[in-house]
Amino acid sequence: MREALQDVRVVTTVRVVPHFAETGGVDTGTILASGTRSGVGRCAGRFLVLAACGLACCGCSSGAYEREYAARLEAYTTGAEFAPLNPEPSGVADGRVTFRLPKQIVDQLPDPKEAAPAFLRDIPGLAAAYRGRLPVGPTQYPVVLLVGAVPPAQRRRDDVKQAILEQVRGDESFRKAAWGKSRQIDDAAGQPRTWDVLTLEGEQSFELLDAGVAVDKRRPGLTEIWVSAEPKQKTCVVLAWRVPEELAATVPLDTLAPLTARTVTIAD
Repeated sequence: MREALQDVRVVTTVRVVPHFAETGGVDTGTILASGTRSGVGRCAGRFLVLAACGLACCGCSSGAYEREYAARLEAYTTGAEFAPLNPEPSGVADGRVTFRLPKQIVDQLPDPKEAAPAFLRDIPGLAAAYRGRLPVGPTQYPVVLLVGAVPPAQRRRDDVKQAILEQVRGDESFRKAAWGKSRQIDDAAGQPRTWDVLTLEGEQSFELLDAGVAVDKRRPGLTEIWVSAEPKQKTCVVLAWRVPEELAATVPLDTLAPLTARTVTIAD
């Protein structure tokens, strides 16, 4: 027996597989090991059977691990991508339309029309207005998002866009305003969604807080109006952003507007 055991060779394979810890970082890894022994006679046969079982088990564990790894990686990446937005969604139209707001926007106004500019008093389906104020020196500047929700039975998307365009062209800064080319972005689930966007850049009125006193002033700024344009959508959603030039770097609409649009969900 001793002579037989002397002929036994031990081969150990160790595989280190990194994985994400709960914090989203990468720890030192998980060590998976399988052992096989080869020898002579019945001892060798027994060890080979055990080794085969061990490899099969490792294969099953590896597949489950890889699926978990992929799920964690996707959640980590998505979480980082949408980090500029509040984690909890807001909703309008009795919750039929939901979306996530940028973290700079902290208040919902009791009367949405309070935040509507003079050149856009009648936003189709206006349902809510959200605002944040950020300081630049002694003055508080506003960032505003107005949200409209229009059922197709009330108004077609083209009618919604025309109503908006006719209003904004009444302002001296936007006489030549025109809807740009439709944009296609992927929603949070990775499905492509189409939006029509009207960009209004120039002098426009903003309500500032100057030494604690509210005052309307015409300032350089940016207004972007996003209108959902899916052919068979249950609701036409309007997102109207307003940011004065002083906050352009702090509230980058080129990032936040499409990011928020990607979180919009419309219930059937």
